[in-house]
Amino acid sequence: MRQPDQWDERQLISRAKEGDMEAFELLVKKFQQSIYYLCLRMAGSHQAADDLSQETFIKAYFALPKFQEGMNFFSWIRRIAVNASLNHLKAGKREEPLGRRDNVIMDLPQNELQKNEIDEKFQEALKALPPDQKTVFVLRVFENQSYREIAQALDIAEGTVMSRLNRARSKLKAALADYLGRRRV
Repeated sequence: MRQPDQWDERQLISRAKEGDMEAFELLVKKFQQSIYYLCLRMAGSHQAADDLSQETFIKAYFALPKFQEGMNFFSWIRRIAVNASLNHLKAGKREEPLGRRDNVIMDLPQNELQKNEIDEKFQEALKALPPDQKTVFVLRVFENQSYREIAQALDIAEGTVMSRLNRARSKLKAALADYLGRRRV
């Protein structure tokens, strides 16, 4: 089997639409990691991200005949992942990540301990955001998308993107203010 970079993406899509499973597998390999990390940021746990990324590719496979030539494949599949993640969040299927135990971090150096603690607090605050704000925040901050790209992906106005992002940032700042204030002293 050839490596993903040996085929032009358009050729792979065309072949996959014709039922070539090898071509679809190459597309999956090409975008698997990016989709997984997007789902992980949205869902907050490895188990959910793994399920959501798998669900994304299954949905993409069955929707492939509807994929229009000239569209950006990654944008299209990312939209499928975002929708799957939003549905997951709205259904309240949040999970506690496996293996999260407080006693495991006791052997870490102090600065590693603080970094882990800050990251954990941030992840908790991010999880607490409403799905619409969390989606915009993740797409802007972690996926580095422009306001226009986010607006197009979510089919909302750019102003709505900006206001949701502003509300998300304000809530994160408020959620972390007490913690960060204590750590500086």
